[in-house]
Amino acid sequence: MKRMLKKLFLILAVLCIPAGFFIKHDHVVFLWHKIPSVEVVFGVLGAFLLILATRILASFALKKEDFYD
Repeated sequence: MKRMLKKLFLILAVLCIPAGFFIKHDHVVFLWHKIPSVEVVFGVLGAFLLILATRILASFALKKEDFYD
């Protein structure tokens, strides 16, 4: 089940990138909003970095089995 959800997520993320080229941006506030699909790429990279950061922090936070002995 977990593997299927990962594949579904990757398929949807890959499909979102070309979809950004078909969306017209009428009101551009920042310069990076002119780049198609920059929000998708930024969101995926941000999620990846959050997951990586939590795994690194969790490795420091784990206690040994004999910590309370």
